[in-house]
Amino acid sequence: MARLAAHCLRGDGLGPALRAEWTRPQLPITTASQFPTLQPERSPPPHPRLAAGLGMLAFDGPQGPGFYKGGHDDVTANTWVGLEAGRRSVLILSNDVRAEPAFPALVAAALGETGVPWAWEYPGMGFWKEG
Repeated sequence: MARLAAHCLRGDGLGPALRAEWTRPQLPITTASQFPTLQPERSPPPHPRLAAGLGMLAFDGPQGPGFYKGGHDDVTANTWVGLEAGRRSVLILSNDVRAEPAFPALVAAALGETGVPWAWEYPGMGFWKEG
């Protein structure tokens, strides 16, 4: 998975235009959270710097444009956050969904404040705090 993430981040096998299109915000997200599905759309959007990209979510944060993809099942959880500036990313693969509250702090420790809208991805979750 780390190799795949690195290839995607660099755009290996993609021309510059296709790489840019892949991570470009394609469709604004207008819901308060990811789940439950079929929420009413809000105007203005509650997360104006968040949009659906091609297979991932695109956002604009304090370090500029970025993207992320996460997921979980009943047991495992994962997240991948990439920043266009410096083409830096962090990939977290967990064997336990109870790791999700640590994802924002772990990503921040590796990349600094990214601007990932964690509360949209995990509404109502109590995240780990520093200190």
